[in-house]
Amino acid sequence: MTSERDDTTNRADLTVHRHGRVSRRSVLVGGLGAAVIGGLAACSDQEPTKVEPRKLETRAADDELPSETSPPQIAGGPPLVTGSFVSAKMGGRETRWAVARPAGVTGRLPVVVVLHALNTNEKSIFSSKLEMQNVLQRYVDAGNAPFALAAADAARNYFHPRADGTDGGAMILDEFLPMLASNSELNLSTERIGLFGWSMGGYGALRLGALLGAPRVAAIAVSSPALWADPRNFPPRAFDSYDDYQANSLFGQQAAFAKIPLLISIGSSDQFFTYTRQWAAGLHPPAAFGTSAGGHTNRYWRSVLPEQVEFLGRNLAR
Repeated sequence: MTSERDDTTNRADLTVHRHGRVSRRSVLVGGLGAAVIGGLAACSDQEPTKVEPRKLETRAADDELPSETSPPQIAGGPPLVTGSFVSAKMGGRETRWAVARPAGVTGRLPVVVVLHALNTNEKSIFSSKLEMQNVLQRYVDAGNAPFALAAADAARNYFHPRADGTDGGAMILDEFLPMLASNSELNLSTERIGLFGWSMGGYGALRLGALLGAPRVAAIAVSSPALWADPRNFPPRAFDSYDDYQANSLFGQQAAFAKIPLLISIGSSDQFFTYTRQWAAGLHPPAAFGTSAGGHTNRYWRSVLPEQVEFLGRNLAR
């Protein structure tokens, strides 16, 4: 994973509200002066601007992280159940998955589907760098309603249809969720789910949330979502072409989140901060938007997991 920064900048502690509480670390970005980027073909009468191939080779910084192939399970944490299935939506490849249920809990549980970052995998959220399952365990041990975490490996797909024929988003919706519902040993309910993702997976969680909508989606929490507001400047790993960007960008799609509780967390020095703030400015009602000192790092992502788990759990329990 990318090297961690020493985030030492002091920021004011504020409390913000939308569908519930966000911790005192968070700073609400409300009443933003920046307008949402316009000019997308779906939202404009103007002809789309032709994109020259050479421009697609010069990119803004994105979420390209060193590969993490097989992070170890945390000793003493909630047990991790793993498996795989052959995914037609991922080109027929063996697709691994992992599920964590809080220890000491029986019965059928709701589930939060976790969408991973680029160059990570289905186990990365459970690794020693993030340990979301241990954050969940502490939340449940404090007397809160339990839920499970479930992740599947979408490789570098970016959770939307790609030119190579793969579609990580369809894999989650059409294959992984039905598998979770039908696996009696997992004992999970998928009628009403939560979505969580970071970086590439943050974009993916937002995209799938928009497709499913409320009330199927109880809540979405994302960290540092990989969003690009400029249709002339995005990495080819995220979109295959200008038309692909137009079809799958979340700019102009904010109305889909009007009835879904949404928590966005992003460090103030993250490379996606400006685009994410611009996108959030188009949400009505506004999302809970939390920011504090930090970058596109595991240190920041881990620091905000407790409030994200609480946000997801509280909305799933409603």
